[in-house]
Amino acid sequence: MNLQQLEHFLVLVEMQSFSRAADKLHLTQSALSRSIRALEEGLGGRLLERDKSKTLTALGELAIARARRIRVELAELRRSASLLADYAGGTLKLGLGPTPTAILSVPLLREMMQRYPAIKLLLSGGTSEMQVQELRDGVVDALVVHRNHIPADADLHLTFFPRTPLGFVARAGHPQAQARSLDYATLRRYPVAASGRAMSAEVMHKLNAYFGPHAHFLDAVQYQSNDMPSLVELVRTSDAVFFGVLQVAQPLIDSGELVQLPLEPALQLSSQFVFVTLEGKILPPALLRVREICSRRMGGMALATAAVDGVQ
Repeated sequence: MNLQQLEHFLVLVEMQSFSRAADKLHLTQSALSRSIRALEEGLGGRLLERDKSKTLTALGELAIARARRIRVELAELRRSASLLADYAGGTLKLGLGPTPTAILSVPLLREMMQRYPAIKLLLSGGTSEMQVQELRDGVVDALVVHRNHIPADADLHLTFFPRTPLGFVARAGHPQAQARSLDYATLRRYPVAASGRAMSAEVMHKLNAYFGPHAHFLDAVQYQSNDMPSLVELVRTSDAVFFGVLQVAQPLIDSGELVQLPLEPALQLSSQFVFVTLEGKILPPALLRVREICSRRMGGMALATAAVDGVQ
């Protein structure tokens, strides 16, 4: 049994035909048949039913799943080798959730350009489900997403970033910019623009409990989007109030264009984001540097790592 035989088996299953698979592999059908038989002999059983259906046997189902993983691992090994020599080149692919996109994209691209100019960095978005599948398929090397959007599957490994605060933000000239505290009745006088990622059941429960028995925070949310820059721009140019991860608005808070609206007494709300890779994957040095940059930009060094099924 060897890697070439596994690749022949993978292509045969993908093409569903000996003739089409042989054409794709630039082999004769007899050569492909010999390769599949040799793989079966090495594994000690048939991989395909010997009838017109060519369906997988139980051993074939097991073998194809492992072969797909081996193909991904082999691609990772080749990519890691290309990135190992002093970051001399290669491509890294990182999937980002909406909030990490707003916080990380520009600083990460700028720092990689300055420190590792030979490395090509590709950033992508999408739904959490799509991004996790892309990670498993080897389309991306890692993800930075909200912890709550990662399934509890043992093949995923998480590096936890420090929790990042949530809060209310308005333009510096907002009628409530100088107020000592924000209550629910006052909040309802202004449209609230919120990130969908900030609206977890836990956060909603805490806000409703804080604002009182008649508060229903979701009723106050008039605009909701995962496009963070658009929400921040809306708040900067109107009397709308932003609710979400404060770090998204931090550059404009630092410049004085936006202000955080205080709550008195203080209410501690936060979200947690994670760096996700496949369990057991050895990260190439360049990807470790990307993780380090992301951690620093998300508020500090990563707290801990764990397989998903070990998360409390």
